[in-house]
Amino acid sequence: MSPAADFRALSELLTGETPLDQATADAHRTRLEAHYAPALTRLIDTYRSVSGEPDPGAALFAAVNADPALARVARETLAIWYTAQFTRPDNTQAGPESPARYRDGLVWNVIKAHPLSAAPVPGGYGYWAQHP
Repeated sequence: MSPAADFRALSELLTGETPLDQATADAHRTRLEAHYAPALTRLIDTYRSVSGEPDPGAALFAAVNADPALARVARETLAIWYTAQFTRPDNTQAGPESPARYRDGLVWNVIKAHPLSAAPVPGGYGYWAQHP
């Protein structure tokens, strides 16, 4: 598989959500690589090495828990998929890439809610500023 396909498959294993969109996976991987390139490469390699195990989730869990750098990038991978944002290595927040990515975060389906401040209301966002 390619690094792009492996990142998506890794993300599906981590999030438990399938299928994940490849274009979104590519965007998330690009953002994470800008800050976590060596650790992300190692995480993908670790995924490849455990993908043939009888329980790849348990094997990945054990490998990630044994390595703080892998644990960090795994957490940030989960964060970007669920919320479209993550924490950089310097502990500053990297916000959503776009409003669309924020709205497409996995968290909204999981909690069965609409994205905060992006509610589907008659008239769309900002309807309250228009006089009837």
